[in-house]
Amino acid sequence: MTPKNGFLLFIASCLSGCGQMYQGYMKRGVSLLLAFCLVLFASTYFFLGTLALFLPVIWLYAFFDSYALRSQLSAGTAPEDAFLFGLSDMDSNRLGELLRKRHSLVGWVLVAVGVYMLYDMLMGQLSGLFFGWFGEWLYSFLRYGLPRVVITVLVILLGLWFIRGPKAKAPIEDIPPFTPPTPDAAPVASDGTDPVEGAAADISAAVNAPEGEEAHRDEQP
Repeated sequence: MTPKNGFLLFIASCLSGCGQMYQGYMKRGVSLLLAFCLVLFASTYFFLGTLALFLPVIWLYAFFDSYALRSQLSAGTAPEDAFLFGLSDMDSNRLGELLRKRHSLVGWVLVAVGVYMLYDMLMGQLSGLFFGWFGEWLYSFLRYGLPRVVITVLVILLGLWFIRGPKAKAPIEDIPPFTPPTPDAAPVASDGTDPVEGAAADISAAVNAPEGEEAHRDEQP
């Protein structure tokens, strides 16, 4: 494959993910661009300046990855285009299964985002009720400080949950499969005769015995 123009590649690589898309790797580029935009949105909308530290990391990775991809395309060793962050393994069936199993988690996340948006709108309308230095401090804390505290606590709890990991399930003992006894393993009586054959002989003798002998046998104690 003929490599793309170097100058145009540099211009496209200045925007995270566009360098990959310029070279035909749409899935890879969309993944990087989406990650960059999500981090930017979360850091500005929720006033999380610490989260913005990931922006240069994503940008630098996307920039140098576009040039590494250009070298691989020239050498003919370029990988197949795929989504990053495990999204390629998430086909429609797996995504549907994930939504069925984690629908409550997705719902709670949407509820939390909606509650925050409503809270921010109400605090913006009630800004005129806070006056004086204490009122300004309280307004600033309620609108900007309190959401950051809540999100920080949630991030800490999420990190602790990942550190703890899933609960270990009790091991289930494997039940050995049933193996029917073989004729060679049949029990043998003390006198050396087969008990199955002996029982069959007794039944046959009882059936073929005369009626008088059978009645006499029944009268014996």
